[in-house]
Amino acid sequence: MAQVHCPPEDVATNKCRCRCPQCHDLFSDPRVLPCLHTLCMRCLRSLEPFSTLERGQKLVAQESVLCPVCDSEVTLPPGGIRDLTPDLLAQTEVLLERLRCGGDEMPCDLCGDDKGEKRCQDCRATMCEFCCLAHRRQRRTCGHSVLPLQDLPPGSSLSPAPACALHPLEELLLFCASCTLLSCRDCALVLHSGHDIRAVSDVAARHRAQLQGSLVQCGPQLQALDTALHTVQEAGEELKRSADLARKEVVAFTDGYIRAIQEHRVRLLQDIEEEMRHKDQALCLQRARIQQQLTDLGTAIAFTQGLLDHGPDLHIVRTKALVIGRLKELNSRDRSQVDQAESNKIVFSAKEEAGLCQGYQVYGMVQRGGIDPRRCQGSGQGLRLVQQGQLTNFTLTCNTKSRDQQEHKGAPPKVTILHKESGRSVPASIQDNQDGTYQISYTPTEPGQISISVCIKGRHIQGSPFTVSVRGSLRPHCGIYHCCTFCSSGGQKDARCGCGATMPGGFQGCGHGHKGHPGKSHWSCCGSTSETSDCGGVKDSAPRNLLRTVAL
Repeated sequence: MAQVHCPPEDVATNKCRCRCPQCHDLFSDPRVLPCLHTLCMRCLRSLEPFSTLERGQKLVAQESVLCPVCDSEVTLPPGGIRDLTPDLLAQTEVLLERLRCGGDEMPCDLCGDDKGEKRCQDCRATMCEFCCLAHRRQRRTCGHSVLPLQDLPPGSSLSPAPACALHPLEELLLFCASCTLLSCRDCALVLHSGHDIRAVSDVAARHRAQLQGSLVQCGPQLQALDTALHTVQEAGEELKRSADLARKEVVAFTDGYIRAIQEHRVRLLQDIEEEMRHKDQALCLQRARIQQQLTDLGTAIAFTQGLLDHGPDLHIVRTKALVIGRLKELNSRDRSQVDQAESNKIVFSAKEEAGLCQGYQVYGMVQRGGIDPRRCQGSGQGLRLVQQGQLTNFTLTCNTKSRDQQEHKGAPPKVTILHKESGRSVPASIQDNQDGTYQISYTPTEPGQISISVCIKGRHIQGSPFTVSVRGSLRPHCGIYHCCTFCSSGGQKDARCGCGATMPGGFQGCGHGHKGHPGKSHWSCCGSTSETSDCGGVKDSAPRNLLRTVAL
């Protein structure tokens, strides 16, 4: 017999109705579990009882098994596995599958001699080719639907109607509504006497309608579950995207951190080398100073000892004052520089904050003498709000670790000024004030924001890089900056001013102490009292002869 292979997922989900989802073989006596999964009798018998159910106050010995398809615990009928409902649809599918593969033959239900080839859907009879021809020739059956067995639609029934267990020759054509059991005619007369007995066809129509109603009621739940599943799937996809993004961020963060640590390591090694050179130079200078003092004192001692050993009295008398003066000078020199040797240790503090490196906080500092970049500060208008095209400056104060101002003897600070929008650089001028401060001047060339980075010894000072806003160029004034119109116009009555003040006696402009006078010098075009300001334009109230004041 030819083998038919079905995908395991189709078998597990009962999409393949002819094979057992447990053993994947064609069904043999299929039975339906309460969870609506169908298994063959052989697989059902291999299942061990799972538990004993408790009903009320009594313990009822009723077996339950674990469905191997959905892992649900299902309760068996009182008779056990043998009382499970047979799956007639599965039996039919098995039979059809065997017919399609040519493995089985069905006898003709009419003559019983030849092989069944076709089936009448109306009579529910399998017929051979000869009986089929005779079936079509009869007027009563000529319009019936007759199909080849291989072309029967899914759900077609090939199995004979189930017979009564007590009366094998009787079909179960009746239904007892009182006992909810199928019955033959004999059982209906004997066992179900007086009960509500109805034909199976009538009951099936009502049950079909109830099943249809139950399916309709399942619609909202099915839609809700489908929506929930879609939501969960979207959440899973979003989780994957989020995880991928987090992985990329972690890689970018750690790569950046590694680069920052590597750069910090280079800086620390450079600090060690620079500190070593500084201390070595100090030791060399101290050694040379001591060596010179030792040489001078040795020379004086040798000269004095020679004078005492071999010098004549006259020579001793002549040189006594000179020798004693020299010895006193050598003995009176400051011995603090001799007794206090330069420190010969370089200390590394691993837990000390070292500021930012490429935007990352790093740790570890080499204790150094001299200027500490973290303690250096910038101050002045050049680090706040500046004007386009105007020279501005700020002051850099160099401090030691103990916050003492000290002159910087090393390389000058490095100042980098960039426009954030265009990326263009702005040249900076650095002037050493020789008192531990630098004056840094620059002229911004365009409005917007600029970034000012100030580094000493390769490290940013406190607050660096600074962000500074640049205002656009000032609108030039078309008037003059004066004290009053009367003075600036030479006493002309028709000369007006942008401040809007007037004087008695027919003078149109402003005068000292009169109504509307600003009380200080101001621009004649707009009345602004600040000499370095934007021109607000000639006011509407001022006549054109304002220009006469401007000209004056």
